[in-house]
Amino acid sequence: MRIFKNRGDIYFSKTNKKKSAEQKILIIALVAIVIFTIAFVIALSVKYDFSAKNFFAPDNLEITQVTDNGEEPLPKVSGKNNFITLVSSDENLLFVILTQVDFDNISYKVCTLKASTISDGKSLNDIFKQSGAQNVKQAVESLIGVDFDYYISMTGKQYADFFDELGDFYYPVLSDIKFKSSDYSLRLSAGEQRLNGSQIVNLIRYYVDEENNFSLSNDLILSSLSQQINSDNLKKSEYLFRFFVTNSDTNITVRDFSLAGDELEVLADYRTGPVVYGAQAEYENNSISADSLQKIKGYFVK
Repeated sequence: MRIFKNRGDIYFSKTNKKKSAEQKILIIALVAIVIFTIAFVIALSVKYDFSAKNFFAPDNLEITQVTDNGEEPLPKVSGKNNFITLVSSDENLLFVILTQVDFDNISYKVCTLKASTISDGKSLNDIFKQSGAQNVKQAVESLIGVDFDYYISMTGKQYADFFDELGDFYYPVLSDIKFKSSDYSLRLSAGEQRLNGSQIVNLIRYYVDEENNFSLSNDLILSSLSQQINSDNLKKSEYLFRFFVTNSDTNITVRDFSLAGDELEVLADYRTGPVVYGAQAEYENNSISADSLQKIKGYFVK
């Protein structure tokens, strides 16, 4: 019987006679070569994956994880950012909003302060009129004992205009409000109301200065954050940011905005549902009580 057909073929005897030494050597060598070849191919395939699936896969194939309902998972985010927002009119401070966006726990924390709040013997309003927004930021940091990353200073009209750019906002007013002073008036019916920016500014002023109800002022701002940081506004975030920086004095930069893409995506996604917290300032005349300061610090410390 022949293994190969050409010259030099290896022949096996059809009988069971003892094979020659030459045949044994050739068979052993052939078996060794086959075993070595198989082992070599297996080792390379394990290291470099010679599977057909990998061979035909595109070079630029990206693997994207999806959730059980087919949606891509949200980016991983972490850290905390503190903001101080100053709203003014005719060079007088109207109110101050402290906000923390907590990405470790996906939450908003808010505290509203009166313009007459005393820090180191001076009111925030006097500090604002004499030396501007950055010095108010420093005064609040000294008062509470925490640092604020960003400050935002806007007139009441600028704040209202930006608010209106964010779209519809609905808020349940607890009781009828009919108020008029020398520089603003407010008339709202009890029940859920669609509020515009001007009404928001006046309602915060009313809660802070007339009712001294900082729980309601906090709740109003937290409702705005929860409703208006949404997927629709995320799609036009570049436009909104340009509008914002054009209509405010702030240390938030274009670079800060560009680096916040993942954070904004998480906050705006309908699956997120940030938790909200209000830190209520308790006053003794125009000074925040020591116990209240400690509680506020607990909300904004990083």
